[in-house]
Amino acid sequence: MANLFSYRIDNHGDNIRPDTIQAGRHALRAGEITADELREIEDAAVLDFLTYQRHLTLSCLSDGNFRDGDYRSSVLQSVSGFTKVPNAKTADGLTVWTVDGPLVQKKPIAADAARFLLENTGFPVKVKLPSAAHIAAQTYSDDARRAYPGAAALGDAIAELLRDEIELLFEIGVAFVQLDNPDYAAFLAGRDSGELSFDEAVEIDAAVVAGLEREEQQKVALTIGWGEHLDAEIDIARAEKLFATGYDKFTFPYHSDAAVAQNLPSLVPDEKQIGLGIVDADVAALEDIDTVMSRLDVAIEQHEYDRIGLLPHRGFQQIHYLPAALTVAEQRRKLELVETFATMVWGNEA
Repeated sequence: MANLFSYRIDNHGDNIRPDTIQAGRHALRAGEITADELREIEDAAVLDFLTYQRHLTLSCLSDGNFRDGDYRSSVLQSVSGFTKVPNAKTADGLTVWTVDGPLVQKKPIAADAARFLLENTGFPVKVKLPSAAHIAAQTYSDDARRAYPGAAALGDAIAELLRDEIELLFEIGVAFVQLDNPDYAAFLAGRDSGELSFDEAVEIDAAVVAGLEREEQQKVALTIGWGEHLDAEIDIARAEKLFATGYDKFTFPYHSDAAVAQNLPSLVPDEKQIGLGIVDADVAALEDIDTVMSRLDVAIEQHEYDRIGLLPHRGFQQIHYLPAALTVAEQRRKLELVETFATMVWGNEA
């Protein structure tokens, strides 16, 4: 039986949205269905996805973030003060949002969606959220200065909202919360950019979990990159500072020789868990088993193998309004491959 406290066979969330949801969203925009009818479509898709995950024997189950437009949406659409910038996109196609007033939570960020999962499965439930520092860095602009004197102050406000939400998630029975901040990929490579310094980002994200009470099986993970900036050596002092924060688990890409060369597993303290993104979520071709196992051998030499979990290197569809790189069938084969590697490492205990 799997050690559910370490969540050995994992999945980022942000899975490929089924055609029913994409068609439902189009119908809602066209005025052909109501928001309640779209919710029913989403509910049915999530239930199907729960069954799909059970067949994959994942250690924890998510809703694939099917209800979100992109990986940030749970926060941006639950809190007043955030607003879309018309016709503006980032270089990777994300809709640009900014802050035009004080942040006020108008509905649960993730708890309602989590309750639906908890009501429909007896297995550990995972919720995925963007990190406070990442949202602050992405949304701070001159417009935000009327409410917040700097991006760090905005980040502090978001951190408070996220901490409250995670406390609620744990209270209702969620087992695993993952926060994503892909900005750390550049930070740990010694590259500073954007509205926050590395020290400011760490302080904001650390505040979300500092002193947070949880049961033994309840974990909070921080994802620190999606595969970018693997061409540089790691700033060891920065990595050690980040890994000393109160997260139970740190997840990072481990799907290439460059990622292995960065040697991150050796820098994570022994009492922490690590999630290794061992398969490429953007490439349909399956990884060579011997190559991946040799990479895992390196990690196991550096970090106690019982504290390691395996997953894809990123979500399969971070942005629902852009085409996914893989098909649903290709996604399944990648997740099955993660399961295969877990079985090779842990045997029947995976």
